[in-house]
Amino acid sequence: MADLIRMLGFTSRALEAQRFGLDVVGQNIANVNTPGYTRRVVDLAAVPPVEPLSAGGGVEVQGVRSLRDLLIDRRLWQEHPEEQRGSAMADALAGVEAALGPAGSSIDGALDSFFDAFAALADAPTSSTARQEVILQGQSLAASFRDMSSHFESAIRETDLGVRGAVDEVNRLTARVASLNAALSGVDPATGESLQVHDELAVAIEELSGLVQVNAVQRTDGGFDIEINGGALVVGDRAYALGVSDRGVTGVADVTLGDVTITSALRTGTLGGLIETRDVLVPGYRAQLDEIAASVVREVNAVHRQGFDANGAAGGDFFVPLAGTAGAASSIAVEAGFSAAGGTALVAASKTGAAGDNGNARALADLRDALVVDGNTATFTQAWGNLVYAVGRDSAAAQGIRDTHGEIVRQIRNLQDSVSGISLDEEAADMLRFQRAYEANARFFRAIDDTIDILMRTFDA
Repeated sequence: MADLIRMLGFTSRALEAQRFGLDVVGQNIANVNTPGYTRRVVDLAAVPPVEPLSAGGGVEVQGVRSLRDLLIDRRLWQEHPEEQRGSAMADALAGVEAALGPAGSSIDGALDSFFDAFAALADAPTSSTARQEVILQGQSLAASFRDMSSHFESAIRETDLGVRGAVDEVNRLTARVASLNAALSGVDPATGESLQVHDELAVAIEELSGLVQVNAVQRTDGGFDIEINGGALVVGDRAYALGVSDRGVTGVADVTLGDVTITSALRTGTLGGLIETRDVLVPGYRAQLDEIAASVVREVNAVHRQGFDANGAAGGDFFVPLAGTAGAASSIAVEAGFSAAGGTALVAASKTGAAGDNGNARALADLRDALVVDGNTATFTQAWGNLVYAVGRDSAAAQGIRDTHGEIVRQIRNLQDSVSGISLDEEAADMLRFQRAYEANARFFRAIDDTIDILMRTFDA
């Protein structure tokens, strides 16, 4: 009789174990589309016998665990930053490419129109209309340079806003990791609550790795300490925020950790891509643009001063002289005298000073094909083409980085899904297995209960 009662006890535990298994399967099915959720499995163990002639004590639930491979997670955290670096650069450079405009309708078109005006003046050196057209095209060219310089400056400012926003997001995520670390310290690691915290930790660290390359060191309690360039971002339940400081006269953000500026060390992730675009690529394009503008001012002024205007006076500067190459595109302008009354007469078309001579106008028109830029290796239009090519090359390279590492990340995610992902077919099979086991244990429970009932009625009789 005592053995039958004991059998009822372990059969009851078996029913509870199978029910728990069904509960885990239901949780997996419910979260099949939940980002970051890893498949749960229940660990069952046989209860050993307590007597030599006992078959055993049935089954017991030892716990529930996630099917997570930390090595795969770490590989994802290593590849994700480079993918996001390429994506950030590609997005930023797409705006720069758009600002350059189509071929023939940007600075290259303004250059052609400017030198076409000098060629037309050479055909009619005494025409005031032709002289006026030279002035108008010169002003249009200067405005094109200033507008393009403004586009580059806007790109730097917009990218800088992205840097500041990325720093805020890093701080939000590190605070989240610290909070989850604190939550883990008070949770039984064998419970579903602990598994939920681990899932959230993995998602937070993955998002963080997309922003900046980090080193995640697992703690004994299952949490993570986060390092960046040898400095601590998270230690246990404490987060150390990144800071920003305005850099000199430019006002762009330098990233700091504690008292140390780490901007130049941030090379990957969204932050690395934005910083490279803001501090290296766009300033390089702007320097090329300044070189073209400075060359236009220098060469046009030099030839213009060699001629004579319609009044027979020696020609002066056509463009306002520049203090240097830096900032040339943002400050290029036609001398104010050409816009004043009688300004058209100041255009120096004559080489000799004689009325009707077109020598200087022809020399100015010939600057179109002169190799005077990039160390006397390129014309103005070729130099502009080199700038457009540089932007397109860098944009294509960024897209290549994004696509290449994006494919690697996709493959790692597929591998991760094969380990941690939920297959509805597998869950259906497990559900059937636990259901049939529950039914069999229920029948066994009923058989023991009927046996006890028969014995009790026999003794009563």
